[in-house]
Amino acid sequence: MPRANNKARLPANPTLKEINWYKKQINWGELPPFYHLVASSVSESEGIFQHGFDNAIKRLIDKRNWNLHLLDGYEDDNGIIHCDSAPKIHLHQVFTDRGFELWAYPIARNVKVDTYLKDNKFLEFNVWDPHSMKTLIRFSQLHKFIRFYFERGDIADKALILHAHKVVHQTISLLKRELNVVCVDGVSIKDFYMLCEKDAKACEDEINLAKIMLGDELKKD
Repeated sequence: MPRANNKARLPANPTLKEINWYKKQINWGELPPFYHLVASSVSESEGIFQHGFDNAIKRLIDKRNWNLHLLDGYEDDNGIIHCDSAPKIHLHQVFTDRGFELWAYPIARNVKVDTYLKDNKFLEFNVWDPHSMKTLIRFSQLHKFIRFYFERGDIADKALILHAHKVVHQTISLLKRELNVVCVDGVSIKDFYMLCEKDAKACEDEINLAKIMLGDELKKD
């Protein structure tokens, strides 16, 4: 692995742009395809409110889609919606074959909803469409990238993983401010990272033990 030049330094709390710049410095000015895939997914989620296009999070916090009758809300003469409470949602973190994902489920009568519903008197959204509202974040192939880091990754790879975790934390914090988040569960990026770290250490211990045993066998011969 090429070493970083003397000018390449990674700040203590780097932005994604700084991480990408550092990665280029230690990789002959290029971003490896696998790294670029993950970094692009993180960038897309991080800039979710900086772009004008529609997305799942904007649909969740759009008060025009809230059931104002259930939430004791109303629209004033200026078209501004006021609510005494916000819709209840359950957040679930999961690693699938696609990568890491953050899912949202609305709660209706203490039941998680995972199907299309419209104008249901027990649902705190006018419309709930899992196809367009359930998956809030997706980091493509992050599970494989984390495993790759423990096999032959570098400082920039680890920084990208930590930054992905930070983006999820910021997103959950935002949702807690805008909605009534009743539960956050599942496997976080930190959980999966620590599990892979534990497996990597166990594998290293086995290799070192094998070397010791092999050395003993050679001495016997």
